[in-house]
Amino acid sequence: MTFITFRTSIAALAVAGAATTGLVALPAVAAASGATSASAAGTASGSCSKGGAYINFTAHYHNSSRYHVFTKFSWTIAGSGVGNKNNVEFRVKYDNSLGRDPIYWTWRSPDNIRKGYSEVNSGTRNGGNPVPRSGVRVPKNKAAYAEFKAVFDKRGVDPRCAGHTRNV
Repeated sequence: MTFITFRTSIAALAVAGAATTGLVALPAVAAASGATSASAAGTASGSCSKGGAYINFTAHYHNSSRYHVFTKFSWTIAGSGVGNKNNVEFRVKYDNSLGRDPIYWTWRSPDNIRKGYSEVNSGTRNGGNPVPRSGVRVPKNKAAYAEFKAVFDKRGVDPRCAGHTRNV
């Protein structure tokens, strides 16, 4: 923490000095904000298909000093003959090489997911649990991922598929 404070102080001095000499100080400010950033945002995606229907799924996360923090999940359902009463389920897990992968959090939709784009975050409540305000936290020393399943609303037997994102 002392190091970050020190760099920020140097950046502040550089801005003050640049202001008196007429130089542009934007690079010093950018370096200071980059030095204080404690997390990196990312996404992990996957897809599956069955019977002409498909789902593209994305888990949005950032890494804190101790956790992988999942904050939003989004997906697109499409394909020939897909209706508007699809089902989606997903879980945040970690890859346990010794056996069954532990589940950190689960979301199950009601029978009403429309084709097209949908998402779940801390402000969304569509039948399942909303994402916790602090995000779904998995210790950083675990290889976390999202597993997802879809049941597509089609005439006749509803096709199903399952997939997962890469580990983060």
